[in-house]
Amino acid sequence: MTDSALPIPATPELDRLVMGYRRFRDTGWTPKLERWRQLRESQSPEIMVIACSDSRVDPAQIFDTDPGEMFVVRNVAAMVPPFETAPGHHGVSAALEFAVQVLGVKEVVVMGHGMCGGCRAALTDEMRGAERGEGGFIADWIAMLD
Repeated sequence: MTDSALPIPATPELDRLVMGYRRFRDTGWTPKLERWRQLRESQSPEIMVIACSDSRVDPAQIFDTDPGEMFVVRNVAAMVPPFETAPGHHGVSAALEFAVQVLGVKEVVVMGHGMCGGCRAALTDEMRGAERGEGGFIADWIAMLD
């Protein structure tokens, strides 16, 4: 058996996710089965939200929306990088393009929040000069705020 075929060891965190999934199947999936069937075929959200990755600020929960109502992209500090045409990994740009051009969203909301760690890191320079894997990826990302 290769390392990639080994079973994932149970942890309290993963157990909590599995239990949450089971609750969802019981209380969120079955009662709304018709809606889920509609979403299986297509989505037509009218709003795109660009939000922070912070676990405390879930746009769907904050705006009390159901699945399929919002198209959400999340990243550190809810940033929208400058428009660039150079090849590369343009996750936010690709999500914006998809939301506007393909899904036809009517509104794009950039949702910031208080006590944002990404903004704090940018304001304090606490990640500046860090090696990638030790804060350097964060430093590169939030450098756009300079």
